[in-house]
Amino acid sequence: MTEPERLFMNPITRFFVRAKHWQVFALLIGLSCIAEIVVIWTYPKTVALIAAELCWICFVVWFWSLGSFLYSVVKPNLRLSLPFFRFALVYPLVYMGVFQIIPFEKLTLGYNLAIFPFHLFAMFCVFFDLNFVSKSLALAEKGSAVSFYDYAGAFFLLWFLPLGIWFVQPRINRLYAGTLNRQTA
Repeated sequence: MTEPERLFMNPITRFFVRAKHWQVFALLIGLSCIAEIVVIWTYPKTVALIAAELCWICFVVWFWSLGSFLYSVVKPNLRLSLPFFRFALVYPLVYMGVFQIIPFEKLTLGYNLAIFPFHLFAMFCVFFDLNFVSKSLALAEKGSAVSFYDYAGAFFLLWFLPLGIWFVQPRINRLYAGTLNRQTA
């Protein structure tokens, strides 16, 4: 069994790679809207934290699926670091969960200075993830080395997420269909 075949055995990855742009948009943005309603209409902070984490988890799972799929279809000599990509997806998720547990009344200057490096690293991880997916997409489509100019469009579209889903997800769908066609031929 080839690496892409093993990857496609995962139903969650298969869903996100095959999903149409409107389905991913509805899932990610719909959950965000529901989470906002829950936050507005409920008082307990824990409900708001759970709703925010749930939205972030869906985004991370979508990115994890895209990154894993793209990693599997990029030529081995052009692949980026998959282990750090996965770590960079999980770190902001854990960081946000831990940071949100601390009451805002306890945020002193010393605490803010202590947490600042962790916050910067979480921001770095998010940008690394955006770079990984957009660059891997360009590498998979082009089949050779790329410069930032080649994947800047996808990078900024993913950064401005609701807009990016509509343009990046169809490209993922085409790559998935092409990979399946090559495997069956």
